[in-house]
Amino acid sequence: MSGPEPMTRYQVVLVPKPPGWQPAGLDAVPPTISEPVELLETVSDLFCAVARAIEHNGQATGADAKRWAVVVDPDCPGCVHPCARLCTPLRYLVSVIWWPEGWEPNGPLDVPNCVWQAEARPADVALDYPKAEAIVHALNRQCMDSPGAAWHVVAAVENEPVSRTVSYDASGTESTAEVHRMHVIRPERGSTGDCSHCPAHSFPCAKDRWRSLIQPVATHSTRPLAGQRGD
Repeated sequence: MSGPEPMTRYQVVLVPKPPGWQPAGLDAVPPTISEPVELLETVSDLFCAVARAIEHNGQATGADAKRWAVVVDPDCPGCVHPCARLCTPLRYLVSVIWWPEGWEPNGPLDVPNCVWQAEARPADVALDYPKAEAIVHALNRQCMDSPGAAWHVVAAVENEPVSRTVSYDASGTESTAEVHRMHVIRPERGSTGDCSHCPAHSFPCAKDRWRSLIQPVATHSTRPLAGQRGD
């Protein structure tokens, strides 16, 4: 089971807002960030950082309207920000987990403490949070009516990967492997469910009350190199 990473740091930084740029949302990121940035806040919780950035971007007026807040991981290099990895905008996905043996949900938005690795794919459709939660609610309501081996959760995937590896083979194929940081979310309307029938119900995990759980998710893609013909 993956666990929280309490030492993770997230920074809300202010960057120049490019003239004429129309953000798709309050957590969007400018296409280029080349000038020095100003630190607004450092926190350990990703969602607190995102909320702070959105608050600034929604209320900025006057001189502040020329500065845009983004969330970065200062301990990991990135591609857009000159010295940190961009975490916003977040991608919200509907992900599948195994239904733990002995666990019973009290409602469709419950998430068990013992979340095994959630499944996510690069082709998964990115949603806004309300839509993702609504889909999970509907799917899990069906699961409660007809219990099986699967349960659904909302997962938030950070923008840039924590690592990226590119390799080439003799056939002229480029393979890219990326590892992203994904957060399994327990909605505010959800709980831990009932694990009193689990063989490990007396273990410390039965008493956890986390709101998000960090897990790595790996994605792989391939493409022919320039000048090579694909199938």
